[in-house]
This record gives sequence, C-alpha cells and structure tokens, in this order.
Amino acid sequence: MQARRFDIFSLIIGIFSLFVGYEIISHPVSGLITIMLLLGMFSLIRGIYQCWLAFRVHQLMMNSRIGWLVFSAIVDILLGIIFLFNLPLGLTTMIYMLAFWFIIDGIAELSLAPIYRWFGKSYHWVIIILAVISIIAGIILLFRPMIGGVLIVTMVAVYFLMSGILEIVEAF
Repeated sequence: MQARRFDIFSLIIGIFSLFVGYEIISHPVSGLITIMLLLGMFSLIRGIYQCWLAFRVHQLMMNSRIGWLVFSAIVDILLGIIFLFNLPLGLTTMIYMLAFWFIIDGIAELSLAPIYRWFGKSYHWVIIILAVISIIAGIILLFRPMIGGVLIVTMVAVYFLMSGILEIVEAF
C-alpha cells in the first residue's frame, strides 16, 4: 500500500474556493452580478452550440425532428442576452426560474412519493417533507423575489466554502 502524499493543488484550490466564498459573502451584490454574467455567458454559448447541433443533425438526417432543440437554443440565446445586457430583468427572470424550478421539482417528488415507500417509511416521509418545503419555497419566491437574490448568493457562497474546506482536507 502506497502512503498518501500531500497534494499542493488541492490545497491551492481549497484556499481559492474559501476566498471566493468569503468574497461572495462580503460583497453579495457584486457576487450576484457575477453569477448572472456567468449564467448569461453559459446560456448564450449553449444556445449557439444547440443551433449548430440542430443544423448538423438536420444535415445528417433530413427527417429528423429538431424543433425542440431549436426552441431550446432560442430560449437559451434570449436568456443569455437578457442576463448579460439587462441585469434587472435578468435577476427577475433568474429568481422566477428558480421559483418555478422549486415548485415543479417539489410536485414531481410528491408524484413519486409512493415509490419511495418501498425504500422505507422514514425515507418516504423525508421525501414528502422536502418536496413540500420545496413547493413552499417556490411559492415564497414568487411573491417575495428579493429573497431569491439572497438565496442564490447564499447557496453559491456556501458551496464555495464547503468545497474549499473539502479540498483542503483532501490535500492532507
């Protein structure tokens, strides 16, 4: 068995992640703007890629159905433009997307709740409780969108802080 060695790269990534998490908590408005800009760039690039992919699929298979792919590409491009060039509208859009995501995901989990009963009664109830919390959180976001901005920044900051701690622990 080989002895574990110190991993300098994990330590560097861990320290950087802690720094990013700290910066997001320290400057939540600029953190939220950065998240929006990154999401905008991702959406724009993904939409352009999906347009190219739809074109290629159509070239290779003339009878292919690419309507949903083209629709998805257009939505991604429009969202990318909104997130990059209209920050207030982008923030509102992102918060409502998050709200609908929570609601739809919660409803989907509730619809699968009977299946989870096979895995145990306690697991079944945990899923139901979390699904209801998800639906309630989505409804709250619909009527209190400012909470969404705080939630997004907090989730990203916590992710970076946890990731940083894990990377530092893995370094040793």
